[in-house]
Amino acid sequence: MRELGSSDDEIYGSSAHSDYGMVTLLATDGVCREKFKQPRVWEDVLHVDGALIVNIGDIMERWTNCLFRSTLHRVMLSGKERYSAAFFLDPNPDCMVECLESCCSESSPPRFPPIRGGDYLQERLRLTYAS
Repeated sequence: MRELGSSDDEIYGSSAHSDYGMVTLLATDGVCREKFKQPRVWEDVLHVDGALIVNIGDIMERWTNCLFRSTLHRVMLSGKERYSAAFFLDPNPDCMVECLESCCSESSPPRFPPIRGGDYLQERLRLTYAS
């Protein structure tokens, strides 16, 4: 594991982020288990031939009332050519995303308001690319 520093020596193919949808399948890179903890501690995910990483996305975090947390990850440039393909599984735009009944209770009420999948994605993209 390594602590995320403020070094200008590190160049990212994609900086720290979580994916917006339900599940993402991708080739190996580093992940951070505790995305809200500071300083962030990154864990290298070793390459295993034929294996994929399964990242939980933000929609799954909303559905499960944070029981399953979305995975903070980034793409580090290694100085050598690499291929990366990701598969993003997202809900239909009209799907209502709200806390699953089995993931909330009186002592653990829903943390997020209901939202349609398409509206959620549009809002996240707007916030990401507004500038």
